[in-house]
Amino acid sequence: MNTHGMSRRQLARLGLAAMASVTSLPGIGFAPLARGQEASALDSLFPDDRFFAAAFSRAYSFLNTMMDAYAQAQTVRLSQSYADQQGLQSTGFVYDNALVILAHLLRGRTDDISRATILGEALLHAQQTDSRADGRVRQAYFVDQPDAAGVFLRPALFPFFFLGSATGDMAWTAIALAQLFHRTGAQPFLEGAVSLGHWIVNNTFDTRGAGGFNFGVDNGNNKLLFKSTEQNIDCIALFTMLAELTGDGSWSSQAEHARTFVDAMFNAANGFFFTGTTPDGVSISPDNIPEDVQTWSFMATLDKSHAASLDWAKTNLATTDTPQTIHSRLKGNSRISGVSFASQSLRALAPSDQFSAPPDPNAVWLEGTGHLAAALLARRLRAERDLPGFHGDVNTARILLENIRVAQETLARGQTVGGKTIADGQGVLAASSVLNTGFGFSFNPNLHIAATSWFVIAGQRGNPFQLRRTDRDRDDED
Repeated sequence: MNTHGMSRRQLARLGLAAMASVTSLPGIGFAPLARGQEASALDSLFPDDRFFAAAFSRAYSFLNTMMDAYAQAQTVRLSQSYADQQGLQSTGFVYDNALVILAHLLRGRTDDISRATILGEALLHAQQTDSRADGRVRQAYFVDQPDAAGVFLRPALFPFFFLGSATGDMAWTAIALAQLFHRTGAQPFLEGAVSLGHWIVNNTFDTRGAGGFNFGVDNGNNKLLFKSTEQNIDCIALFTMLAELTGDGSWSSQAEHARTFVDAMFNAANGFFFTGTTPDGVSISPDNIPEDVQTWSFMATLDKSHAASLDWAKTNLATTDTPQTIHSRLKGNSRISGVSFASQSLRALAPSDQFSAPPDPNAVWLEGTGHLAAALLARRLRAERDLPGFHGDVNTARILLENIRVAQETLARGQTVGGKTIADGQGVLAASSVLNTGFGFSFNPNLHIAATSWFVIAGQRGNPFQLRRTDRDRDDED
């Protein structure tokens, strides 16, 4: 199967089978919470409400279940990304595993640091044993059996051949390794992040149009010459981290190169970011506007001049899934609200491909709903400055998180990993119903470690694009 041009999210196409306003928050980046601080952080975000604490605890239990499906204790391994019902066998995507690392580092308990370290060691092993020996990792690995070194990851060959290396996947892997080094001081994690940074520059640096970095390489190592705004946002974050952690100012130049491209993708008249360019590296792709670039752009740059993209996402991509929407998977009196994947998702009525079931145009992308909650908690716009009908970013974020919590508690019963039943009410599904992204692939209502990780990251005020608490403790919030 050819995966030419497929991003980390496109790989998901293969699946077969009213809250009261709360107080403002102090500024925070991605500093892990010390043991004992979790409760006070949760109390400040969700006063008098312990439902979230329990929900986050269950979410971490799900992440652990997925990690321990085939090996336990200190065995070096990656996690399976989706429940078995996704039809991807034991596939573990590197983006998804990077998010699990970041989720564990954020809570920061002893077991969390241990698990994050094990996952990081597996990513380093994948990098160090890659057949091309040039600093890359691949989009995904099979994680149900050990390789010759006893590490539970093997190349994801037949039937998927997830062998490509997209710039965003490399950047997220490196971000996780950089955050691990920042937390543990273990030098190999920084070395791995630097190697991945060099791979991105050596293989995807581009001078066409607004510059930036190209998409990466496909599973045949052919260069993909279109550019993704999302992936360049990832590069801004990674290269900024590397500049700080290594003291090498050249990384700041690379971050600025990515930033120039991202800024060029901003549609100032309408307040959103375009998805990227066509293969000529210059022409903007205007037809489908995704959620992640609207939210990740702010988390990576904290640039208030482009923060209108958050308002675009929370209005233009807002959706509610109910049992009465076409092809909804919800039943009874269920209702889940949040955001969709992209503008075309709200109009998609046909399956995205031969593998996908008919989509629900009102399906909620639960991972993206977590993105938006995290970005709103990073911005913290006051109620009096918010759009009509909204009551400030913290209030909106809480409502979004409550919807994810309801989905966690009520949906996806009886799913499995490695053939073993996953306890109900733990993980978060990728989407509330089948969701056609408008990019030729769909998300399915199956449990997903990335969606679950974004839920706990957002709920604990995390920003994985930032190394630590910023000096902008925004008591002067907008």
